[in-house]
Amino acid sequence: MTERAALIRAARIYLAQSRHFTGRHRIWSFKLLEWAAQCRRRAAAVRNEPAQGDLFGGTA
Repeated sequence: MTERAALIRAARIYLAQSRHFTGRHRIWSFKLLEWAAQCRRRAAAVRNEPAQGDLFGGTA
């Protein structure tokens, strides 16, 4: 698993957990959303190719 894939997976997990805690522990839910955003930003920074490269065969 690449670093980018691991970061995206972590962000998805944080988002799912945030949905779980929305009703009861709302402050914890927002913390998980912050962590998900950080993971997504780091994954975007790791990316070496253009953002839409995957749509057109992988490389631009």
